[in-house]
Amino acid sequence: MNLIIIIMLLCMLFIGCKKANSRDLDISEPLEKSQITRLTLESMHLDKKVPYIVYLPKGYGDGTEYPVWYGLHSFSMSETMWINNGIAEAADELIDSGEIDPLIMVFPFVKEASLKEIEADLKDDGKLDERNVDKFISTELIPYIDSQYFTVTSQDGRYIGGFSMGGMMALRIAFHHTDLFSKVGGYSPGVLSNDFSDRQLEKWLFPNDNIDEIDDVLAFAEEKGFTNLNIYMDAGNTNDPFTVGIQSLYEALQLRNVKSEFIIYDGGHSIQTDLISDYLKFYTGTN
Repeated sequence: MNLIIIIMLLCMLFIGCKKANSRDLDISEPLEKSQITRLTLESMHLDKKVPYIVYLPKGYGDGTEYPVWYGLHSFSMSETMWINNGIAEAADELIDSGEIDPLIMVFPFVKEASLKEIEADLKDDGKLDERNVDKFISTELIPYIDSQYFTVTSQDGRYIGGFSMGGMMALRIAFHHTDLFSKVGGYSPGVLSNDFSDRQLEKWLFPNDNIDEIDDVLAFAEEKGFTNLNIYMDAGNTNDPFTVGIQSLYEALQLRNVKSEFIIYDGGHSIQTDLISDYLKFYTGTN
């Protein structure tokens, strides 16, 4: 029997004729339009099923690997925040016009650790460990997405960003995992300090280390991989409680030679729907 026919029969019997390039996701033909799916993932770190949403661009399923942006929401919102504010429609339009390269977007439900959780963490050894939600994203969600979807698995093709609480978390996660991400967006990120001068940035990120003994913050930033990141931040010019702190954080990043930009927009502490296209262009813009 012809070898090709044998292979086709084996495919039908054991693989159900799935395309070899579709990984574990059951997509047999490239998508004719973008697709939004609501899913859950069991998390060991959070001890629960975590809801998340996945956006796949038109054309997904032909074997092409796509970069991935992980978008985090604010404290009072949920994983639907970015979708409800039109990011899928913005991505569709920008992809169709060629202004951005197609990308996968993942929107998990996240919550910052409560005071009770932090106190319990400190009780064991007096040290503040990495937040469980951070561990969920870096060690559970990202590997799972990479196993299920045709993604670019290097840091060059992986990004993270968020608004308010989500922006602060995105920055923290990226600083702690510079091997995972290349670009970070903080949209009026809810930083908890107005002062990142001297070594305050390092004290925020590494509270268990003796930061005062660091002689050279430039060398420390390079050692930790901060200089591998490209960071975008913005804040409002009226009634935004985080503008002063974000400005101070930006100045600290500039002193450490971290590629970063800080934009002040007209308005307060709210998600800027008119800037969503600019956010997407930061990640995969073609210009």
